[in-house]
Amino acid sequence: MKFLGTGAGEGIPNPFCTCRICEYARKHGGKDIRTRSSFMLDRHTIIDMGADFFCQSFLYGEDFTEIENVLYTHTHNDHFNYTMIWERSVRMQQDGKILNVFFVNEGYDIITDFYLKSRITEGREAYAGVDNVNFVKLEFGKKYSIGGYDITPLKGMHRTSYEQHSANYLIERDGKKLYYALDSGIFCEETFEKLKGAELDIFIGECTFPKIGAEFDPNLIVHMDLEGCLKNLEILFKNKTITTNTEIYLTHIGPWETHFDLCEYFAKLDLPYKINVAYDGMEL
Repeated sequence: MKFLGTGAGEGIPNPFCTCRICEYARKHGGKDIRTRSSFMLDRHTIIDMGADFFCQSFLYGEDFTEIENVLYTHTHNDHFNYTMIWERSVRMQQDGKILNVFFVNEGYDIITDFYLKSRITEGREAYAGVDNVNFVKLEFGKKYSIGGYDITPLKGMHRTSYEQHSANYLIERDGKKLYYALDSGIFCEETFEKLKGAELDIFIGECTFPKIGAEFDPNLIVHMDLEGCLKNLEILFKNKTITTNTEIYLTHIGPWETHFDLCEYFAKLDLPYKINVAYDGMEL
């Protein structure tokens, strides 16, 4: 498993910004460079192909020719870049393999309406990639077998112009459980309830506004600040969703603190579990 990107919507450094964090990232590079969020479960299954998916390929010396399944969290363009599906359909060397593209509820409806009917080529409607792309609609709370995993989409407290809820994913295989919760906000009660007692092996969550020293903002419901993130984890621990043995990784990180400062901050907290700050290229 690999974090292809760990940044929030603007990435770090934001090309239009000269704040302390963006300037630090430009100067020092390394773990302070954050492309937009994408996560590879294995060579065949990936979560989100976002705004930086093209450059993530050559940054890691990877090709993504073996990808068979793409799970999308929602249609904001830092997570969903439809041109990547088009890129696959126009590659010079075709192998005929099907790419399964999964959206949940309204996300599926808008993508199939927009993408499949929007491309006009040589005066005719061209359904680019339809021959080797299979769009699949998932529903919240239902378990599906995808790429050798049992996958259940659960509701996140994050919405778009089309979707009432983002999709977070409970992923299970061989008795192991991973929960991927980006653009989640503090979880809704329904999701907390469904995850009770899960005793996850790996938890991957968002920390979009990690400003050290900032007070908790109760009005921030579509993302999490630092204090919101800690409150969310506290509830998950109380519910036995995470345990002292759960590997916890935070990603979808905005330009508020350096990677080192965030790692140092979490290391000093007196918590029953360890919080890791993910970085681009990090492997699990």
